Order: sequence, then C-alpha cells, then structure tokens
Amino acid sequence: MGRYRNNKLLIVAAVFVLALWIYVSRKNDKISKRQYNVMVWWSPYKKHHIDYHRKCGQIECRFTSDREASKDEFFMGYLFDGAKVTLNDLPKTRKYDEYWALYYDSSPKDVPFLLQSIHLFNFTSSFSRYSDIPLTLQPFTSLEELINYKLMYTYGQKSAFQKNIKLAPILYLQSHCNTLTGRELYVQQLGRHIAIDSYGACLKNKSLPANIEDDATNPRDIRNFYDFVSKYKFMIVYEDVVCEDYISSKFWKSLTLGVVPIYFGATNIRNYLPNPGSAILVEDFAKPADLAQFIQKVSNSEESYTSFLLHKTVDFYPITNQPLVDFLFRQDIQYVENRKARTIAEFECYVCAQSSAGLQKQAAEREFTCKLPHFPPGNVTHKAMPRVQSFIEQVRAEAAEVEKMIEFIG
Repeated sequence: MGRYRNNKLLIVAAVFVLALWIYVSRKNDKISKRQYNVMVWWSPYKKHHIDYHRKCGQIECRFTSDREASKDEFFMGYLFDGAKVTLNDLPKTRKYDEYWALYYDSSPKDVPFLLQSIHLFNFTSSFSRYSDIPLTLQPFTSLEELINYKLMYTYGQKSAFQKNIKLAPILYLQSHCNTLTGRELYVQQLGRHIAIDSYGACLKNKSLPANIEDDATNPRDIRNFYDFVSKYKFMIVYEDVVCEDYISSKFWKSLTLGVVPIYFGATNIRNYLPNPGSAILVEDFAKPADLAQFIQKVSNSEESYTSFLLHKTVDFYPITNQPLVDFLFRQDIQYVENRKARTIAEFECYVCAQSSAGLQKQAAEREFTCKLPHFPPGNVTHKAMPRVQSFIEQVRAEAAEVEKMIEFIG
C-alpha cells in the first residue's frame, strides 16, 4: 500500500514537472518570437504610409502608421505628430498601461488644446527645454554658419544699399496677420517713426526682386533670397505667441546672415543670445517711437551697429554664451541637413526604450509655459485683446472636449 502511494506521488510530481517544463518552454518560445515592440504613429510625419524597424540599443522597435497594429500583442503605445493632430481624430480609448508620446516643432498656437492637455502625454519632444528630446535649437544650422563672416555684407556695403537701391534699414517678412501678440499693429506703429520694407501679405509695401519668387514665405531661389535679406541692417523677428523657449527659425537665420534681429517673443531669449548685445529686444523700449529712435541711432553709427555682430566680427571667442557653445559643439555637424530626421529617430528610440522598461512618467505642465495675453510696452497692441480672449476660450473648450472624448480602459 505504501509503495502504491509513493508511486502515485512520483507520478503526480512527474506530471507537475512536465507541465511546468511545457509552460516555461512555451513562455521562452513566446519571448524568443518577440522580435520588436510596436509603436504606432497616429499622425505620421510623412505623407505616405510608414512601416519600418529600428534598433534602439538592445531593443528592436517597429514604427508604423498602420493603426491596426495597435491590436498587436506587443503594442506599446502611440506617437503623435502635433502639427497634424486634429481634435476629431484622436484615439477614443486609452489603456492605462498604454504610452502616448508627442513630437511637436510648430507654433504653440496651432494646436490650442495642447496648452492645457500636455499632461495626456508621457513623453514629448518639443520646443521646450523641459521636453525629453528638446527641439529648442533645431532650426539652428551650425556653429560655423553662425560665426562665418565671408557671406556677410559690411556696414559700409549695407549703407550703400540703402542709398543706391533704396532699401530701408529694417526688413519685415511676414504673411500672417491677426496674431495673438498683435505684431502687425506694433510694426505698423513702428513704421510711422522709421522706414520699414515689408514683404509678404501682411503690411506689404514692397515686392521682392524679379529673380526671387514674390512670396516671402516660400522663395523660389533660396540662395538669392538669403543674399537679398543679408543686405539689410535689421530684421524684425516678432513671434505670433509668447512662450518660454519658443524661438522661430527667422531669429537664427537673421543671426547667421549678419542681420541684427529686432526681437519680441520667448521670455528667456537672453539665454540664447550668442552675446548679451546680439539682438535689439522690443521689451526694452517703452514705446515704438523710442525703439525707432534707438534703431536709427545704431543704423547711423558703424561702431554701434558692429557691436551687435561680435559673433561675426570677432576672431577669438566670438560667442560668450558658453552654454550655447557647449550645445552647438555637441551637435553632429555632418548631420546638420538631416537634423529633423535625426531628432525624430532619437525620439522614437527614446520612447520605445522607456516604454519597454515600464517607465512611469508624465509630461510636465511647465513644458508649454506661454503668456496669454502678452504684449510689448507702448499700449499699441490692445486691439489684439479680443482675439487673445477668443483663443483662450478655444483652448479651454478644446481641452475640456479632449478630456471627455478619451475613455480610459483597463
């Protein structure tokens, strides 16, 4: 009887060991078949369908715009191209263990709900230095282009252009009016005190030369266009919305072309200037008339004007902003032309690796730190207040709608 009982126990033990072996084998086989994590671009940054694999450290990831891939066993979450996100085209459900990631390199005003709904995303790549993969300096080209003076016109040449081909000291290139910062109202007032050549649909008073397509935002011949721009002494760079770290490409382009920017926008712009006096800041003047008087004074003095271009005119240590230099040196110069593609690839891998590791993270509210309303001194942009109020209402309404439309499921 005892022998029978012992044999029965041995059989049960053997069956248990066999079952355990089968379970572990199947699990290991399942793991071995897992070749990649799946991330879906809900709004792909390319026009055509995308589906590719990328090795991200020890992890292989599949990135696709096929929304059906969200049913895959190893689906991790969605990547959103903020420039293409629409309120009516968002996932209607979201699992609690599903990751959302946002890539956004456009103006903060273009997708209103993001200003109050950034917390919906776990990972971000945006203009903010607080994002996981910051794009603050993405429009910048290279350190060499910033300090190279060979293609820059001298003060004497620019003064001659003003006289011989009738150029104003200030250039304004803009096709979008009715902005949240009331820039067209300010520029219009500034133009009453100093000459401004305005190209583009907004406040246009001149046409571009015949060898450049007459579209200030989409020139046909970019080389001739930049050469034409560099003939000016000053260029107005006035953002359409004021946010910390949001700096448009026009600012960097004016610096690289050796044109002094007259700037209004990012509240921390001083942190990004090559030198303390690399730009004329609208915020520093009580009213447009004071700004015009200062610009005229600088325009009439070679010494004063050149002091704004030390990054172009000083041979040794032309940039005193060491954090800016450190960042630029870290850039891989050979990939300058593909910087956007490179940052997207970096962001994809970051999101895939972090989500695979189960990182618990939520985007910080401070990432989209924007001031609404925010106008320069002088009280000439008060007419823009109604559009700002309307925008704020839109932000709140869209954010509330997004919160209602997304159902969290287990």
